[in-house]
Amino acid sequence: MDLFLDTPLSNAVFDLLRQLNDEIEGKLAETDQAGLVKVYIFGGCAVHMYTNARGSNDLDVEVEAAEILDVHSLVVELDTVYFTDPVEGDMHLDLDDTFQIGLTPVVFPDYKERAIPLNEGAQKLHIYLVSPSDIAISKLSRCATDDIKDIVEMYRKGRFTLDEFKEAAQEALDYTATPGSLQQNIDHVIITLENV
Repeated sequence: MDLFLDTPLSNAVFDLLRQLNDEIEGKLAETDQAGLVKVYIFGGCAVHMYTNARGSNDLDVEVEAAEILDVHSLVVELDTVYFTDPVEGDMHLDLDDTFQIGLTPVVFPDYKERAIPLNEGAQKLHIYLVSPSDIAISKLSRCATDDIKDIVEMYRKGRFTLDEFKEAAQEALDYTATPGSLQQNIDHVIITLENV
């Protein structure tokens, strides 16, 4: 699968996560265990990596860390990354330390199994890009105009089929406390995709 990993925004994402890795390496210098911390990229930055569309000023990641490390204390120490977007001009990227996947109740518990590894090796921070269908499903609970645009753009780029979306959306109904409103959002997005 071709990804857009060498764009100004994608490079800013990796710069920000490199800072996080450096902080982790410093705190855990005594161990050489790789992958003690895993981050899963969601939100606008994930959409960008799949489509080369949409900018974002915040990086939404779910952080999974070994119990020996308080990652949230490291996150506040990260510096803003500044970059120049060819369309938007001067921009900045910060890690959204308020993002929690638990606040997005329609994301399947097994999304980590489908995530795409973006780095492997000896570093303590391993980076994963959440699958396109899981990103699309994560946008259904809010389903604002930008969320729908993101879903449509990934669909246009062939990141998932309409049938794949319908199946994943149907499964999402099992993970929400508000199936009625989610069904309305699903129906709206399906009609939108059918007219693309």
